Amino acid sequence: MKDRRGFTLIELTIVLVIVGILAIVAVPNVQGWVNHMRFTGFLREVYSGFQDARTRAKTTGIPHEVVVDPGANTVRLRRATDNVYVRPPVSAPWNCDIVSGTSVVFNVNGTATSAGNVRIVSTKVASDNRLITVTLGTGRIAIQ
Repeated sequence: MKDRRGFTLIELTIVLVIVGILAIVAVPNVQGWVNHMRFTGFLREVYSGFQDARTRAKTTGIPHEVVVDPGANTVRLRRATDNVYVRPPVSAPWNCDIVSGTSVVFNVNGTATSAGNVRIVSTKVASDNRLITVTLGTGRIAIQ
């Protein structure tokens, strides 16, 4: 009797075809997930920048400003008194755009001197479209 260990060429071909079909189905889903995670991460970084500005203004006793630049797709944090940037700029990843936005100054008591909005959209996932708002007076920051 012959020793029949191993796989036949047909069995290996069938396995490769199944793996190929699974890869074809999975790749678009993974790309969509990656794009969504980049968008969510950038949104959280911008939100964190607003929170950081408010916290720094309250703890240091110096007004801080969040500078939104839709043209450069960046958000920066600086002291409002001497315009010194206190945090590196947060730049949008390649799949996100800052469509609109206004700068906001936080006073030493945590209130905002003006209402501000930042609209962030994904260039790849249509449903990824969020607005960060800062309420005039209270300084409340929210993602909508």
